[in-house]
Amino acid sequence: MYKLLMLVTLLPSLALADAAEDLVAKLQGLESLRGGFEQTVLDQDGRRAQEASGSMEVARGNRFYWHTERPYEQLAVSDGETVWVYDADLEQVVVRPLNENLSETPALLFGGDPSAVGKAFRVEEKDRNGDNITYRLKPRGSDPLFETLDVTFDGQRPVSMRLEDALGQKTVIDFRDLTLNKAPAADRFDFQPPEGTDIIRQQ
Repeated sequence: MYKLLMLVTLLPSLALADAAEDLVAKLQGLESLRGGFEQTVLDQDGRRAQEASGSMEVARGNRFYWHTERPYEQLAVSDGETVWVYDADLEQVVVRPLNENLSETPALLFGGDPSAVGKAFRVEEKDRNGDNITYRLKPRGSDPLFETLDVTFDGQRPVSMRLEDALGQKTVIDFRDLTLNKAPAADRFDFQPPEGTDIIRQQ
């Protein structure tokens, strides 16, 4: 009886460990990805509050290029040390050091250190349908920006991310036409503000 109880007690933790290891293995196979995205923000009642679309590229070394093209143009770029957030309409760029905390910068899930995922999140398998698998990530730290992050893969290919905050607002990001593991251009993650842009530096 004692052995059976011990086995039942261990099953949930073993399942969590397997899910985390499975997710880390998928992330380790991604050196880079680029393509399009469509982003939808849903309010607490599931109504569409915002929609946006654009293009993105992420590469190992905490580098990313996230270009929102519609409805308003905004660009977020990181070279692994610095982040530039450029608003074309305001002609303004905010410059700050990169925060490598995965729970505060979800884009680093694909461009950061895969081994850090287990330290930053509790990982469980939320859903599986053949090669289509959704992992649920819950931040371990205090005061996170979101309560849960669901990441869906089709085989080795990321399909979507879904974030939900403490107020019940959900952000859904669907990836489109992804190219995996193609080396980015040498200057892809460099950013030079256009002439006349207001520069705001944050620490």
